[in-house]
Amino acid sequence: MQFATVDGIKTRPEPKLRGTCPHCGSEMISRCGRVKVWHWAHNRNPHCDRWWESETQWHRDWKNCFPIEWQEISQTDPVTQEIHIADVKNPFGLVIEFQHSRIKPEEREAREDFYDEMVWVVDGLRGELDESWFNMGLSRTPIQKSPLAYQVEWWGRSRLLHDWSQTKSKVYLDFGKDHLWRLVLFDPDRKMGAVGPIAKSAFIDDCMRGTYIHVSELGDDAEETSADNSK
Repeated sequence: MQFATVDGIKTRPEPKLRGTCPHCGSEMISRCGRVKVWHWAHNRNPHCDRWWESETQWHRDWKNCFPIEWQEISQTDPVTQEIHIADVKNPFGLVIEFQHSRIKPEEREAREDFYDEMVWVVDGLRGELDESWFNMGLSRTPIQKSPLAYQVEWWGRSRLLHDWSQTKSKVYLDFGKDHLWRLVLFDPDRKMGAVGPIAKSAFIDDCMRGTYIHVSELGDDAEETSADNSK
């Protein structure tokens, strides 16, 4: 976790700090080593959210695009009483989950049912060749102009598009550029689908304002973005 409560204040980890978990009240200790990103860990108890995963710098960079008070927001399941902590939740009710590691379909579905109004941002650079396979299969001309969409074929061995083709929430793939790719659809049998580009800045701005997330039209910067991405 990036935050614990220290003297009543939401605080990032620093060496030798101790605090309490803002979600379950357990004692927290700071972990500030040289390999993993600095984080807070429950001192004796297991993590209070069974969905939680170890965070990378990619997670932190994304979460820090949003105000501190929107980050690591917990909710309690009214049936099971389990605590679940959203990466980011804006004041308008939208949850944004940043997913680096592979996730089991059952957990993905459970998160979508629990949070209801949510979107996924998926790390497309986790697989060593995923970005290359994506670029190879991406069409050079749009198949649709409004909203802008491109055909994509998947020839790679990984299951990046397969794994995210059955979600009921919107999925945005992040390949480390200044734009994301919204996964419009993907047919696992044909290994073919459609994606639409969106500038990261537009995505963040729409989430900040609580408006419907921007969909690019032909003539936006997105068409040039597609050409740059496929080089």
